[in-house]
Amino acid sequence: MSDITRREFIRRSLILSAGASLIISCEDNENIPSNPISSSPGMLSSNGNAKKIIVIGAGMSGLVAAYELVRVGHDVTILEARDRIGGRVLTIRSPFSNNHFAEGGAARIKPSHNLTLGYANHFNLNLDPFYATSGDYVNMSNGNREIISNNTYLNTSYGSILRNEYLKIRGGSDLLPHSFYNSSALNNKIYLGVPVTSIHQQNNNVTVQTSNGNQFIADRVLCTVPITVLNKIQFTPPLSPEKQTAMNGGYRYAPSTRVYMQFQNRFWENESLNGWGNSDIPEEIWQPTWDLAGSTGIIMSYLRWTAAQEMDALSEEERINYILSRWENIFPGAASSLQSGMSQSWAEEEWSKGAWASPTGSQDAALANHIGLAEDRIHFAGEHASDDHGWMQGALFSGLRAAAEINEGN
Repeated sequence: MSDITRREFIRRSLILSAGASLIISCEDNENIPSNPISSSPGMLSSNGNAKKIIVIGAGMSGLVAAYELVRVGHDVTILEARDRIGGRVLTIRSPFSNNHFAEGGAARIKPSHNLTLGYANHFNLNLDPFYATSGDYVNMSNGNREIISNNTYLNTSYGSILRNEYLKIRGGSDLLPHSFYNSSALNNKIYLGVPVTSIHQQNNNVTVQTSNGNQFIADRVLCTVPITVLNKIQFTPPLSPEKQTAMNGGYRYAPSTRVYMQFQNRFWENESLNGWGNSDIPEEIWQPTWDLAGSTGIIMSYLRWTAAQEMDALSEEERINYILSRWENIFPGAASSLQSGMSQSWAEEEWSKGAWASPTGSQDAALANHIGLAEDRIHFAGEHASDDHGWMQGALFSGLRAAAEINEGN
């Protein structure tokens, strides 16, 4: 950010608690907005210098940056390679029945994630407890099945946060990116299914070429493409040596795979279980339908690192059979109650090639400070360009940081 230190930006962004909404301004003044409907956590101040901006990627960082830039008068176009918005915020609704759904990507929200909570509030989205507040949890370790009371489980920590403090967006995480998408600010400004192939900087502008042969010329470009797939774009002149190292395999991403089972009935409730727990694969076990009506229910296996890589080596059918076989010892009756199954692997996603940035210590020390640095007219954002890897908060923070850079630049 040109004239704002990182510390100062963080100070200005720490403005929200649940139910409260203030302005982040790139001026020194902060005030309570007279119209909270139109204010937002990342609101910029207009400087009267409207720019033409191309945002590459319609994930959380690209959407929030575009949203705030448009609201202060900039001309913004978003180009997205996928046929959907949201990036790694993906709520899976099909093929599940009874209007049930499960998260393919971002799901949990920490109580300290002021930007995520703030934009949910801004768009009038409701928040609920993430973990099941009734029923017992189960843990399977070394063949031993342990039942854990609801109160005990919720009052232990995941990371540094008690489980009972985590939140989720009621109705699915994808309601947040879709709130940006459906806003009047971004109406007709997002093009889907148009991968960018090259970015050419000149003295006075930037030319962006897409795979369908279209060209876009802008004053500034914001690139939110994950580092793992950044080498799909040809940059002229080339990016910095540090970014080239990162994009050519020198910046690790975490593999993560989730396997989902829809069951004909919630048979686990016969044991007063809630369908949640842990096993020593290791895996987290979630039941995303715990607070949804309907006779069917979904239980999912959340796998990371080696467990995810081992799952990725299997076919879809093999993944389902493997998890189902293990679950028969965790939730007896699972096999006979199965209705359907599916899986989601982020390492196999063409436009992600990984679930979130997770650099090694040496990679972090050598490259992290370079990942989000602007290079002339090209700016960079994404959870990989933040300190909150793997969270919507990190994507939102970096998007707003880049938006402020662009807004304040000449």
